[in-house]
Amino acid sequence: MSAFFQSMLAGITNLVGSHGLAVILFTVLIRVILLPFDYKSRKSMRRMEKLNPQLQALQKKYANDKEKLQKKQAELYQKEKINPLGSCLPMLLTLPIFFIMFGAIRSMANQELVRSLLSIQSVVGDMTEASDIHAVLPPLHSLVEPFLWIKNLWVADSPFNSVLPSAANALSAVGNSIEGLITAEEMTALRAFVSGDVYQKIVLPFYNATPLPGGTINMILFSLTLFRLPNGFFILPLLAFVTQFFAYTLNPQPQQPQQEGQAGTGAFMKWFFPLFSIYICAGSNAAYSLYWVVTNLVVMIQQFVFRQYFEAQDRKAAAQAEEVKLR
Repeated sequence: MSAFFQSMLAGITNLVGSHGLAVILFTVLIRVILLPFDYKSRKSMRRMEKLNPQLQALQKKYANDKEKLQKKQAELYQKEKINPLGSCLPMLLTLPIFFIMFGAIRSMANQELVRSLLSIQSVVGDMTEASDIHAVLPPLHSLVEPFLWIKNLWVADSPFNSVLPSAANALSAVGNSIEGLITAEEMTALRAFVSGDVYQKIVLPFYNATPLPGGTINMILFSLTLFRLPNGFFILPLLAFVTQFFAYTLNPQPQQPQQEGQAGTGAFMKWFFPLFSIYICAGSNAAYSLYWVVTNLVVMIQQFVFRQYFEAQDRKAAAQAEEVKLR
């Protein structure tokens, strides 16, 4: 499935000429496909909300008999033809897509990373003189793909990431070979090139992809390094946090009787998802962070449209009921 999504992204990129725009369009397409499931979920939540007074009455009446309470609740759901788990369907569909997209975009990022380094390695060849190497190095925009403020879409949007890999360990996640692009032997040679003096002392300085003097911030468990040409400014991870927070806050939660500890769980999840999103996006390439942010924005728009639609339906039903009374 990851390969299928990757091929779809590649196809959209060929049409629009930009991986960034392709990620945005593909994200919107996925949300449109999931729209019927989202509608059913919101409709189920709406019905559960209207049923909440009866559920609360049952909870109060059978507060000391949990077994009887569960039985009466099940009878009420059956009578009203409501599936209390119906609102969970979009989540069950969305989570696997998040993981599949993570694999697809990571694979694309690995390929683009290797292509850019192979381009540098091929033009440098056996040269060792800085002046000769500077004369043949291609411009940065031909090696990487910028998008908005991001210098390289395939590197994390962060001032602590260089626009080009600064060490061979950046290739550790790529594996020994990428099918159709590079063999295991060529990958070994590429790692050696990235670790060598030519790349470290000539190529990286040429592209201003070196650390700032005194730009290393030592933390307790790790250190952060600022670069002369940072890849980004941590905007997408912060946007992921903000949009995830509002997407969860604005999302109508299933209205069921409050069980012991349920309020605390809701508060935990309200902050867990935004914090989890900033953690994932801080360590992922900017293309995946872009996908995450756009997904949240589209979900928020859908929530607003659904809310307006259901409120209009409620007003219409209330007006019709009032008209029947007047007759």
